[in-house]
Amino acid sequence: MTENAPLERTVAVRSDVRQGSRAARGWCLPGTVRRFGEKLIGQQLWCWGCDIQRSDDNLLMRFGFERHRDSGASERSTCYRLDRDQMHVSLWGFGMFFGFRDLGGLYFGRFDFHPTWAPIESLSLAIHWPDQLPIFARPRGESQWQRARKIWSRSLLWVAAYESWVCKTVGPEHRHDCVDRWLRPFVRGEKMSAAWRYLGRRRWEHQSVSPVQQFKQYTIANAKASR
Repeated sequence: MTENAPLERTVAVRSDVRQGSRAARGWCLPGTVRRFGEKLIGQQLWCWGCDIQRSDDNLLMRFGFERHRDSGASERSTCYRLDRDQMHVSLWGFGMFFGFRDLGGLYFGRFDFHPTWAPIESLSLAIHWPDQLPIFARPRGESQWQRARKIWSRSLLWVAAYESWVCKTVGPEHRHDCVDRWLRPFVRGEKMSAAWRYLGRRRWEHQSVSPVQQFKQYTIANAKASR
């Protein structure tokens, strides 16, 4: 052992700490994962619109959401709101919000897989347009990033659970029809829950299979190619 060994170990430890700190202060998403998530969010918002317009019943309201319409505007906008224990969900055509007690809230814009955070667990029922939202921003500091990443994971897993509920409640044919009518069909209807679960659990960090290969199990293009 050389005389410089203690110093070398100290430098190595400090380097590891800096790298871990940087990793804790970002979404840490590979480009393929980010692009997949952006497309999936757009498809999900479309599918929620289909759930609302279903001829038999409004599936969001059947699930437990409450409908809040903007009656004061010439162009009407509707917010669907779910308050369940410590979780608060707001859905619009332009995005979605997920809030949790002691963690704050995340806002996902349509086609945006890099959400913004605010120390807010619930939103006003009067919000119906993007310009009425409170200020959301990129998290700052390790504490905010830890909270934001917890919300991110819980939110995506909640969407996965909702998609499973839809297929079990009304059958997978409903979701297939929704995806078929989408202008940019991307993930197969019966695979949407699995896709959200993969993202929410950040499985690309724990599996040897690359995200590109994993996504082939979910996407429509690959399904058609395998027929």
